[in-house]
Parts: sequence; structure tokens; C-alpha cells
Amino acid sequence: MANVTRRANKDGTTSYRVKVSAGVGADGRYIYRSATFTPPPKLSARKEAKAVQEFADDFERRVQEGLFVANDLTVDGLAEHWMKTYCEKQLKPHTVSDYQKMLPRVSAAIGHIKLANLRPGHIQEFYNQLAQPGIREDGKYKARSAFITAFPKGTRLALLHAANVSQRTLTEAMCGRNVSKRSAEKIATAAGWAFTKAFTCTSADTLSTRSQRHYHLMLSSMFGTAVKWQLMDSNPCERVTPPKLDETDVEFLDEGQIASLLEALPDAPTQLSVIVQLALFTGARRGEICGLRWADIDLDAGVMAINRNLSFIAHKGPVFDLPKTKKSRRCIKLSDDCVALLKDYKQWQIRERLKVGTYWLREITIEGGKRVKNDLLFTKPDGKPFDPNKVSSWFPVFLREHGLPPCRFHSLRHSNAALLIAAHVPATTVAGRLGHAQVSTTTNIYAAMIRSSDAAAADALGNVFERIRQRWSWWPDLNRRPADYESAALPTEPHQHNNNSILDFWHKSRGNGAKVEKIFWVGYFCS
Repeated sequence: MANVTRRANKDGTTSYRVKVSAGVGADGRYIYRSATFTPPPKLSARKEAKAVQEFADDFERRVQEGLFVANDLTVDGLAEHWMKTYCEKQLKPHTVSDYQKMLPRVSAAIGHIKLANLRPGHIQEFYNQLAQPGIREDGKYKARSAFITAFPKGTRLALLHAANVSQRTLTEAMCGRNVSKRSAEKIATAAGWAFTKAFTCTSADTLSTRSQRHYHLMLSSMFGTAVKWQLMDSNPCERVTPPKLDETDVEFLDEGQIASLLEALPDAPTQLSVIVQLALFTGARRGEICGLRWADIDLDAGVMAINRNLSFIAHKGPVFDLPKTKKSRRCIKLSDDCVALLKDYKQWQIRERLKVGTYWLREITIEGGKRVKNDLLFTKPDGKPFDPNKVSSWFPVFLREHGLPPCRFHSLRHSNAALLIAAHVPATTVAGRLGHAQVSTTTNIYAAMIRSSDAAAADALGNVFERIRQRWSWWPDLNRRPADYESAALPTEPHQHNNNSILDFWHKSRGNGAKVEKIFWVGYFCS
């Protein structure tokens, strides 16, 4: 039971100290928690005693349930505990890596606030800050033409050492490609140029609405876990307005653009060319393709199994894990062209492996820490796993160099879905091939394509009925009233079709001289 002590303050007010036992510690000593309650002024003695008792009972309940920890625990402390205890144990490595990149911005805004004092208003203000210009710190910058001209090839070695950047980064910058702001600042400083004269920003200085929503999802998960751990009474993210997502159309290539892309692929490196074609043929994700093993493919049956995903984690390198969802583990039937492509590629890979000899990596560690023989489809020259990020960075450059419309590598997955939907493949089949957890995911993402395909199907059905109408001379005119058909002359000979009900009706009408009844016209032609 709570121990309540009355105190008289120097300013003339009265406060109460509530002390509650919190059990026994590891050293055998009793642990006590205390809190101070100051009742509102001008309360009667009876009401004040009632308010004190309610506070004492509530505080005792919180202590018994373990909520007293939140008194001194801040958002930063919770985030650290959440990452170690929950995220690193339950979530996939790339998700943990993304959260670690997001937490510094959270820490700067609300990390100092104690959980007991955290309010939905703090969260909402943080969301408002995310939408402000200048919030991005990872913008992309491109070297100006004057800067590139001032440092021709053969004169960049001193600049490379002075800037303290990798040779690849300097090459990317001098080729007019995007580099990070930090790298651009190093290069400009080493060259003695003003930053704004040497480089220009090519990306927006605001976070996308999708990135803003990711912060909301992360905070909601963190505070929701804190509620389960009884560190918080409720999740403040449930009482805020989350960042609104911009409605964007799905980006995909049409048949003509796909044909142009396939014509240009012979100029691409062999592995990257095959990766692009597999994305078009199967609709698989980038990490799923890069994580394929020959053991996952039955070339004789023409079937490919998606069993893992490959992602590149900073400071860890390539990491194999399970696919995105349970439904993402799937088998995909391959077309004859895709099977022929993989057979040719397998022979190419064998030849390349023989060139490396004993330097080839013999074994790899896949999902679950299992060591297996290295039979990856896509590898570095020495057999190490291929970096999926290289595919995403190479693909836009390849499109630009060949005059093709710009798009992301993931758009090839959407293009595969668009071709299936245009061929009137059922949504359940499309969802199964793409590995969506629910069919609703497919219908939501490709709603516009499905509506367009449905309109084409309606037009095709209209053409069918038009051909039927031309062959059946007494097709009903919907603009005529049922009464108009009562006096309509019937054909002298029945048409040659297999509808027995119409034949019976024709013979019955001819034999009895009966008129056509309204119920026939309304029931038959409107059914």
C-alpha cells in the first residue's frame, strides 16, 4: 500500500509525497519509488483528500505494472533499447539499417523528451519539420561543365589525393554524374573553387512524402512496442495526422520501349543484361534476382524458385535473408525465351569461372547462417555476391546513354505486371507471380492498368455481340417498347443456331399463331 506524507511548502502551498514499494532488487534490498503530488488550490479538505488518494492509487498501479521506468526514460533511451532488444532480433537487416539512418533526425527533434512528458503535439511538430525545405542532408550534386573543363584527364591525380575521396567518386563527378554533397564539398575545397561555382544541386532539398511516412511508421512501431512493454500508457502516434502520401502513377515501359531496351542490351555487361531481362520476364525484385542460385532453377521444367533476398548493408556487406513476405517465397514458370537465355548465360559463367581458377569463392553463407556451395547466378569476378545497389545506379545511366526514356530498375517489375494485365491474366495469377501478400495489393498498385484492360475487354465483348447481331437478323432493338414486338413479324425460317428454347418458341408460334408475349421479350433479351 502507498505511503502518503503531507508537506508544507515555503510558498504556503501543500504537497504530498507518495512512496510505493517496487519489489526486491538483485542484492536483496527493497526498492522504493516515490512521486510528489500538489493538489489544485481552493479545494475543500474532502475533495483534496480524494484527489490525493486517487493519485496514490494510480501511482501504485503504475509502479506495480512497471511503468515507473518511464519517469526518467527519454525517447533516445527508448530508441536505443528498442533497437537492441526488438529490431536487431525481429526485423530484417536492411530494415534495421534504414532505422539506424533515420534515428539521428528523430534524436535531434524529440530525443531529449521524457516518455512521461511526450505528447502528440511533439510528434506532430516533428512531422511538420520533416516537410520543411532544407531538411535533406544527402542531396545529390553535379559538377558544372566549367569545373570539369578546368581539370581534364591526366591532371586529376593531385586533386584526388587532396580531396581524400575514392577514385570512383572523383570519376563519377568528372563524368557529370551525381555525387553526395559531402563528396562535392571535398572536391571543390581541394580544387580551390567556390562550392556553388563548382557544383549544382540536382535533387530536391525536401524529403519526399514517402520518406516522411517512413518516419511515422518507425515511430509508431517504436512507441507501440513501448506500450506493450508497459513503458507508456498509449501510443502518441495514434493521435496525430501522419504525413500524406502523394498520389503517383506507376511507372512502366510500354511494348515499344521494352523492344528498344532489349535492342540496346547487347551493349550492356553480360550479367547486368541478364538481370534486366529476368526482371522483364519474371517481374522479380532486384534483391530476389541477385540472390538466385542455380539450385533454385530447373531449366528442364522451366521453373524458377524465389527463396531469398540479397541486400547490401553498410559496414556489413552483402546479406542474404528471407524474401519480403511469406507469399514472396514462390515458384515462377519461365518462358521458352527465358530458359534459353539462362542456358546461354550458364555456359558464359562457366567460362568466366575457369578464367579465375582457384581465386573463385567456393562457399557462401546464405539465410539462416547456412554454408552452401557457391552456385550464385550473379557474382563479382572472384565469386563474391553481386551488389544489388550497382544495378540501380547503372540502369539509369545506361538508359540515358542509349537515348531511352528514364525510369527506375523497379519499373521493369511494373512493366512485367502491365504486360500480364494487358493479356487479361487474372489478378490472382499476377499477384502470385509478383509475390504480393494479398491480391488487394496488386489491384491497388495496378488499378489504372486493370481499368484500362477492363475497358478493352468491354470493347472486345461489344465487337463479339456486334458480329452476333449481324448474323441474327431479328436481334432486338432496345429502343423499341415490348408492345412493339407483339405485332412484329416473325421470320419464316428459324436461324441455324443451337438455342433450343428459341427453336421451340418459333415452332410453337408458327403452329398456334400466337403472338409474342411481353414476358418473353423482357425476360430473354434483358437477362
